[in-house]
Amino acid sequence: MIFQQRVPGPPLSFFVESLWFYADLEVAYHREKLLPNGAIELIIDLLDGPQKLYDNRDLSRSSNFRRAWISGMQTGYLVIGAVPGSSMMGAHFRPGGAAPFFDFPISEFTDNVLELDLIWKGEILALREQLLEASAVTRKFDLLEQYLLAKARSRLQPDLTVSAALNTLRTWPLLSLRHLAAHLGLSQKQMIARFDTRVGLTPKRMSRVFRFQKALQTVYGSGDPDWAAVALDCGYYDQPHLIHEFQEFAGVSPGFYAAHQTEYPDYLVVD
Repeated sequence: MIFQQRVPGPPLSFFVESLWFYADLEVAYHREKLLPNGAIELIIDLLDGPQKLYDNRDLSRSSNFRRAWISGMQTGYLVIGAVPGSSMMGAHFRPGGAAPFFDFPISEFTDNVLELDLIWKGEILALREQLLEASAVTRKFDLLEQYLLAKARSRLQPDLTVSAALNTLRTWPLLSLRHLAAHLGLSQKQMIARFDTRVGLTPKRMSRVFRFQKALQTVYGSGDPDWAAVALDCGYYDQPHLIHEFQEFAGVSPGFYAAHQTEYPDYLVVD
């Protein structure tokens, strides 16, 4: 398997955390869970077969996605197909980073996965053809980076208020919306509207995802975590609060997650 990443140059780097590419995926299973990570993902399939997104409530049902799609902010886990030999590339947006590339509120993507030709029409398919023709991975990264820069045009100006709010929520996950808005000189209504447009989750939900991600990073790689200490260190009220959040975001208990870790902290094998 080949896996490579590139951190784009500024100003794109303020909005896109990384560009990524992989080929010849090696897996011994067919489905996996992607846990909420506070990011929007642009994905371009470099092969012709469909990729599956499963219904969490009934894994016998699935939807097919082809060529290129975008996965919005998620308030729960996704069950996706893992196809041996697959090849893809894409862009991992920072929280709040996808807004300059679209002409509508980012909340329209929330809890959705949408094929990009419905939004960007034939231009995304033309980009895919260019990526398929480029033999070198560095050239593929160049093409994707150039496309994103052109797509955003002159809109690559960060919303400093939203950026400050996100940084604050990472540090103080239990901070109320009222106190957060007052700290930044906005009304609660203004704060929610900005998050709707730029982030796709409410400040409260974003705070919960940040806290959940901190818990994953804390226990990842550890053999037998002290869950009471993890709960305290990550900003949960107590251990039952931590368990409840794992059940909602991952569909499993914290203990199950710790016992079934994979190569990446945001993924769990389904079968």
